[in-house]
Amino acid sequence: MKTTVLTIALLFIGFSAFAQEPDQEFRTIFNNNGIRSNGGYGAVTTGYSKIADRHAILMGGHGAWLINHQFGLGFGGTGFVTERKTDTQLNDRYSVAGGYGGLRMEFIAMPNSPIHLSFPILIGAGGVTYVEAGRDYEFAREEDSQAFFVTEAGAEIEINVIKFMRLSFGAHYRYTSDIDLTYLDTGAPIMDKDALRGLSGTISLKFGKF
Repeated sequence: MKTTVLTIALLFIGFSAFAQEPDQEFRTIFNNNGIRSNGGYGAVTTGYSKIADRHAILMGGHGAWLINHQFGLGFGGTGFVTERKTDTQLNDRYSVAGGYGGLRMEFIAMPNSPIHLSFPILIGAGGVTYVEAGRDYEFAREEDSQAFFVTEAGAEIEINVIKFMRLSFGAHYRYTSDIDLTYLDTGAPIMDKDALRGLSGTISLKFGKF
């Protein structure tokens, strides 16, 4: 009996002490105490990659809302075109062209340092075509085209050039769903299923409030 009374007394004392503690506010990043700073930027990007075993030029852009200088949430897009190569089955020069875009998220490490790192990831979709290309890359006859899903992750070295401008150099890996482009006459595959997967290098100029 004494043990039971002692246990009840200890529990009562514990609950009383807990009740006397000051209330703790539940916080999220959307509370005023969670978001200490808002910003945003827009960027233009150019780069290089190998696509379908061909040299390719990348051109694109992205923009993001910056939370607390470190977390970016926005959208991005990239277009690409490869060098022309003679297709022996079609007796003409063809290029692989297309683009992709989607939701872009980013973590920026030590953003106030003059030189720092950024880790972006993009999740979205795109389209690719195998098309006849003239000397000045005037596109003519399209042999086949297809949509695809894409995820692209990377790491970038960023330089704070001036207060509202950053220069970044990035390395990214692009992963896509299988590509199934085929010749109209024979049905034979034009390129490998993983033709769009691979590494790319980029240079970006970013302008905004960081």
